[in-house]
Amino acid sequence: MIESQWAELAGALPLPVHRRVSPHHPLDLFAQLDFQERVGLLAICEESPGTVPTYAAVDVSVGLREDGKWATSISLKQPILRPMFAAMCNEIVQEGMKAKAGTQAGGFVLQLLARWQRLLALGPDGLLSAEAQLGLLGELTVLSKAIDRFGPQKAVAGWLGPLDAPQDFLLPSGFLEVKAIRNGSTEIRISSLEQLDISSAALTLAICEFAPCSAGTGGHSLASLVSVVRERVVDQVEAADSFEGLLRQAGFTDRTEYAQEELRLLRTRWLSVTAEFPRLQRSRLPKAVSDGKYRLLLDSLEPFETSWEP
Repeated sequence: MIESQWAELAGALPLPVHRRVSPHHPLDLFAQLDFQERVGLLAICEESPGTVPTYAAVDVSVGLREDGKWATSISLKQPILRPMFAAMCNEIVQEGMKAKAGTQAGGFVLQLLARWQRLLALGPDGLLSAEAQLGLLGELTVLSKAIDRFGPQKAVAGWLGPLDAPQDFLLPSGFLEVKAIRNGSTEIRISSLEQLDISSAALTLAICEFAPCSAGTGGHSLASLVSVVRERVVDQVEAADSFEGLLRQAGFTDRTEYAQEELRLLRTRWLSVTAEFPRLQRSRLPKAVSDGKYRLLLDSLEPFETSWEP
């Protein structure tokens, strides 16, 4: 929808130019080409949206208009990210249709923009790093297993990784953190104190070990595994829509680069994070320690292996 509106605005003068996304939309949202003819979205509202964030891929500006209203503008700086930026703008427009009376359009846009921080942190080529691709491959591998056990709706609803939650999944069976490694790795990285520090519910650590393989020998590229999961959720509209939104928030778009390398799952180790599990816990650290990252040697985790699966 937003792409067609940008196309209709192309060539119009003087810049910037705007067009309301819909005459029936409850928020004052406008498709926009800014002073540099960059595509974007403009929100008009009565109140200031507050602090203006800074992103590598998107310019955000806020200003007080002559009529006393506030204008919040987002413009794309990296053209290679246009498909994902368009998807983000469309989501903002669609979610805005559900906005309650009194919702301030500027703050609403910035709130949803923050959900896409992984997109906005991508480099100039718009691609996930090799590490991020491997991590997403691991999460999708476990998501597929969760679909087997709980069905598409509960499994997709339980996938929290793209939302930057401390753990990657919250399923009916408990919390689940996923670590994807390449064969030959001797350790895993724990990225925060909270990741393995849960006392109120069951927590399982899944370690997915992958090895490079030739095409057609039982492996998956990131692109092909996304396609597999899409096929598994396609019959449930809500789950399918949620899955696509989560992919976008994870920074994934359909790119040929994600189909180039295939990896085969060698094994998945399931570890029960019990009271004896080696980990850092905030309650046992000095109050002056605000956060921390650490590594765990894989050989030391054998006593905690279990046959549990999601």
